[in-house]
Amino acid sequence: MMKLEVRSKSRHYPVWIGEQLLERCAEYWPSGEKKPGKIVVVTDHHVVSTRKTQIFLETLQQMAETHLLTVTAGEASKSLETAETIYSKLAQLQIRREDMLVAWGGGVVGDLTGFVAATYLRGLRYIQAPTTLLAHDSSLGGKVGVNLKYAKNLVGSFYSPVAIWYDVEMLESLSQRDWASGMAEVIKHAIIGSEKLFTELYQSPYRSYPGGAASITMLSQAMQVKIDVVEADEQEAEWRMVLNAGHTIGHAVEAKSEYRWSHGEAISIGLAVESYLAKRLGLLSEDDKQKIIECLELHGLPTQDKGMAFDELIPYLQLDKKNSQDGWTFALPERIGQVRIIKNIDKDLVRLAWQDNESR
Repeated sequence: MMKLEVRSKSRHYPVWIGEQLLERCAEYWPSGEKKPGKIVVVTDHHVVSTRKTQIFLETLQQMAETHLLTVTAGEASKSLETAETIYSKLAQLQIRREDMLVAWGGGVVGDLTGFVAATYLRGLRYIQAPTTLLAHDSSLGGKVGVNLKYAKNLVGSFYSPVAIWYDVEMLESLSQRDWASGMAEVIKHAIIGSEKLFTELYQSPYRSYPGGAASITMLSQAMQVKIDVVEADEQEAEWRMVLNAGHTIGHAVEAKSEYRWSHGEAISIGLAVESYLAKRLGLLSEDDKQKIIECLELHGLPTQDKGMAFDELIPYLQLDKKNSQDGWTFALPERIGQVRIIKNIDKDLVRLAWQDNESR
């Protein structure tokens, strides 16, 4: 079992990473938090059928009256419409501010549940219980929200959980594609702040679940990178933008593909393109650029979409929240383990980086 601590301005909370954690989650109840009268677990129709769900619900039931709400799996559920459905069910259950939500799922469930917690009754407590590798990123740091038809995450808030319970045994059942997708965010964290982790992944790639102990060690390193950034800049005044490495291009690719590319796959493509952009700006060496692309591909991730034209991405890039009226903003690698925020980048330079990546 590994315990990390997040000490941000808005809230201090523990991050527990381990095996058989859900069976013993009462032992990891956040210190100082009153037990709720009711717990509402939000999950999706994939996770609800797993053996762990019943175990988790039975354990929670011993602490408080527990209810289960299930949404459709997939990005389409991360919407105002789904949030409104959950609001209505919470009202029917007569949920009060002393009660609690639990996000039991991947990134969509975590973002959606956190958004509902932030907005229902002007704020409910909630716990993140991630079930995917990808959610090691989204569950941490308090960014919650939903999508609009125009772009991802346009409606949201900063609202931290009171705890994260991360039972890595759920990762064993991930498909090869879902595992690889999650590794894109692990590699991103290594690029941002852990040359040591990147070297380990580059030399000994994890193309599938490596077992509990190795997963706990890898995740604790990746999540600590994000914790360090969040503690320095919780509400993205500027520095937290480094966590968007690969995401400016990646979110545009994901949306334009109509989610044919998973989030992690799109971020992988984004990391490759943005590495070329960093190289064009004289920030990143040729050797580090190549290592980033190779590390992604060693983990079974795509780094190109030759069927997509750059001009198709522009409407999505224009909506990126980091941008100003003067130009586009990117979080670009200077070297492996260090990223810099660069503002006012001209779209023609980004087009050239896209073409560089597609023509190799």
